[in-house]
Amino acid sequence: MQNDLAWTYEIELASVPPEGKTFELVPDEATRKQLANVAGVVSIPALKLLLEVRPVGADDAEVVGKLEGVVRQRCVVSLEEFDNPIAENFSVDFSSDVQSEASNDDEEEIEDLPDPIVDGKIDLGALATEFLILSVDPYPRKPGVEFEGPAAEEAAPEPKRSPFEQLSGLKDRIKK
Repeated sequence: MQNDLAWTYEIELASVPPEGKTFELVPDEATRKQLANVAGVVSIPALKLLLEVRPVGADDAEVVGKLEGVVRQRCVVSLEEFDNPIAENFSVDFSSDVQSEASNDDEEEIEDLPDPIVDGKIDLGALATEFLILSVDPYPRKPGVEFEGPAAEEAAPEPKRSPFEQLSGLKDRIKK
């Protein structure tokens, strides 16, 4: 797969038994720092993934997983940093023959295509990174912080009459 990814953890699909295999992934501190940059958060104090990889047929697979952790974000209201828990359940299909399935021009079907198996491998780290990014709140608000708009102005006093309005009244009084 790509070497420029923040986190890679490739597995050979051929090494997964027919009944499936469970993987528990916990990135180290340096990897969490790279993931924080990719996800657009201040830091990631904790991250854990539990993944089950199951072969489907001869060349396909299914990955079912759960991502749990804590990301440190900056509140959009107070700009204070706070720890925000994240959790995401997901299921992704993989296939080594994605190109033939993509020949259909229907956009809805293209969106539902399985992810590719490249050279007989699945990158669980890249998959985890994708779901980490999806689980991050784009507009985080620290618990208990409320947005306070400008105070409602009290009832405005009646506007003063302009000098020209006052003079027009004087003209009428002089005529009488």
